[in-house]
Amino acid sequence: REGQLARFRVLADALERDLPEGAPPPTLLDVGCGMTDLADYLAERQIAVRYIGADLTLAVIQEALRRYPGRELVQADVFTQSPFQSGSIDVSYCSGVFNLRLGNNRDFVLSAVPALLEQTRDLVVVNMLHIRTRVKYPHCCYFDPDYIAAQLARYAAKIEIVDNYLENDFTLVLRPSGSGE
Repeated sequence: REGQLARFRVLADALERDLPEGAPPPTLLDVGCGMTDLADYLAERQIAVRYIGADLTLAVIQEALRRYPGRELVQADVFTQSPFQSGSIDVSYCSGVFNLRLGNNRDFVLSAVPALLEQTRDLVVVNMLHIRTRVKYPHCCYFDPDYIAAQLARYAAKIEIVDNYLENDFTLVLRPSGSGE
């Protein structure tokens, strides 16, 4: 839970710092939303957003809707068959999606993040496990933030690496090329 809250704080800080003050609440897409803990966190911090949760697993979406009937949730693969049009989301957040070893993690990240950038207007915030961590689990995938940022540089106007909140984690805060940055 502490790790999840630390990751959420990085997003909240980026929202408060990088989005225009006085603007209408941004539409925030929570990719891999699970039980929508992020929506609760943002509400507790009094950060206004139009929250949309997306998850691959129908049972997860159904349980989250049972717990929170008013939340806007979709079952979708936003990386390959997104229900969202280009530029229709203000902020995309992706936490934990890239952590489990799939065998093609690097390729997945390098195709998934540009897909998020395509459908996002202002900010894409993604976190991953950091290669510097001392204890590595065989079922997890660890990344070098400098390498990933360099590979994604052609898709984004600006990339910030935030890696001072957990030893085993880092977050990329990306501005899409068309965001005016």
